[in-house]
Amino acid sequence: MDTEQALSLINSSVRGLSPYHLTAEDCGIKLNQNENPSDWPQEIKREAARFCLDRPWNRYPNFIPESLKTDLANYVGVDAGNVIVGNGSNEMLLVLLLAFASKAKSAVICSPTFTVYKLLYEGTGCRTVTVGLNENLEYDVAAIKKAAQDNPGSILIICSPNNPVGNTISEEDFKSILDVHTGLCILDQAYVEFGGFDGVKLLPRYPNLIITRTFSKAMAGAGLRLGYMIGGSEMIAEINKIKLPYNINFFTEYTASLILNNKEWMKASADFIIEERDQLNTFLSSMPFTNVYKSAANFILVRLGRKKELFEHLKKDSILVRDVSSYYLLDGCLRISIGTKEENAKLRESIGRFFGR
Repeated sequence: MDTEQALSLINSSVRGLSPYHLTAEDCGIKLNQNENPSDWPQEIKREAARFCLDRPWNRYPNFIPESLKTDLANYVGVDAGNVIVGNGSNEMLLVLLLAFASKAKSAVICSPTFTVYKLLYEGTGCRTVTVGLNENLEYDVAAIKKAAQDNPGSILIICSPNNPVGNTISEEDFKSILDVHTGLCILDQAYVEFGGFDGVKLLPRYPNLIITRTFSKAMAGAGLRLGYMIGGSEMIAEINKIKLPYNINFFTEYTASLILNNKEWMKASADFIIEERDQLNTFLSSMPFTNVYKSAANFILVRLGRKKELFEHLKKDSILVRDVSSYYLLDGCLRISIGTKEENAKLRESIGRFFGR
């Protein structure tokens, strides 16, 4: 068998995919990945390091990370049986697709949104149904409901706050969609600590709802690669059957609980980002951008005809932002993550010079 014959064994749904890719670039100010600009205090890191020194590395982590699940359940206000943890929320999305895709056969996506959704949909063999945001880059609730009704039993994923736009869906609009949708609904709330409603309270009413969240944003734990899902206990028990065993290493399990037991620091970090985001939005809105979109996340989307010039200007000032202009409906758009106070000040100064202000 030659290489081409071997490659032909791969599912056609996978071979037709374009890979998710981010080019690594070295810049002094990194505002391109929606990371939390605040690192954890040294005392937390030292405690995690002490645990790693004392804990045998030749032994598996806990088969079920019960302590972490309990801490997470307490954090979101559910029972431990309503939670599954995983290697980033991306793994949680993959687990959900493995559990539901072959039966659903079709999946509804609201574009523009996080590109990994489409990658997972198509990679697991789902037919993708795309519903565009409206001209103001807000959710088109009527169109989403129509797509749900036209594709009964489909998987629907809604990101709120939505990456890379920053828009949200209201609780009432979301409930109106759930009232007509007959398949699995995934509510991705990776950025919920920065804005939008908390979907957890809807779980008792809608057993087909699963919520995914992450430690990578408000919890300042992108390097840990930890995400989780929340759902009804019966649904979670079934989904748990397809989750890989030992998917959380002992360092991540222990450190995540340290984070959850330091809620005051975490809240202060999120509050800082919200304040800086709103101040940056005011500044950007005073500049001659085509659009500055109101955001409920830890980033702001801007549109400009001279997008490429601004991107290169910022790079020369060692400031890296995310070019999302290739996304559907986002021609000329850049996404700017919220940085430290000093980084945001340098960003404002650089943008001001670009516009001659």
